Amino acid sequence: MDLQLAGKSCLITGASRGIGWGTAKIMADEGCRVALVARREQLLNELADEIAGAGHERPVVIAEDVTRQGAPEQIRERAYAAFGGLDILVNSAGGSRPIPWDAPVDVWHEGMTLNFEMLRQLTHQFIPGMRERKYGRVINITGSSEPRGVNVANAAKGAVHMWAKGLSRIVAADGVTVNSLPPGRINSEQILERLHPDPEERERFAKSEIPAGYFGEPEDMGYLIAFLCSPRARYITGEVIHVDGGMHKFAL
Repeated sequence: MDLQLAGKSCLITGASRGIGWGTAKIMADEGCRVALVARREQLLNELADEIAGAGHERPVVIAEDVTRQGAPEQIRERAYAAFGGLDILVNSAGGSRPIPWDAPVDVWHEGMTLNFEMLRQLTHQFIPGMRERKYGRVINITGSSEPRGVNVANAAKGAVHMWAKGLSRIVAADGVTVNSLPPGRINSEQILERLHPDPEERERFAKSEIPAGYFGEPEDMGYLIAFLCSPRARYITGEVIHVDGGMHKFAL
């Protein structure tokens, strides 16, 4: 299927590793002009070189901490300078923040800023231009709604789901869609180095908790993202779509 993405401009945060990294390669394969955002510039340049080596336009590298004050405006300026606008925004930056239930305010503030507030601010930088051009796609990489304890990211991603649904209703008539994708266990830096560093434990977890029986790859998210960003997916908006091998247990 031709996803009709050739020439579309796409900005991906959290692109140095994991889901953002895998998605960037897929979007480039589909003909998108890509901008990569993350803190680690060397990793972004390695990815940009890999994409260029595959015969695609070399992505724009934006080494930026999305939580820095003023970062959303700086990222928009760089994207607009490169592309003249933006068609697709993939909010992939974020991180798990398990904490004690009575953690201090600054811990909550840090986690909510990374996982909700700066995502919201960055999206708001691009929505007006998308509405004006009558085309836009916003994809939020979120997280589980089945918390096993107190985790700032769970609270923040729940907020993203509610905010994204409300925003989707406002911008739909202008050709802009907003969808959220909670990943399951995807082979990424966070999963392999922090949450499940022991290969034997990973295998046990996959067999006991994931009906598909294995951890996913970043591309398992990326292919769905590419479809949702395409004109083919124009009638899908305001949705929360799990990509987890069947791991989540609720029906809705």
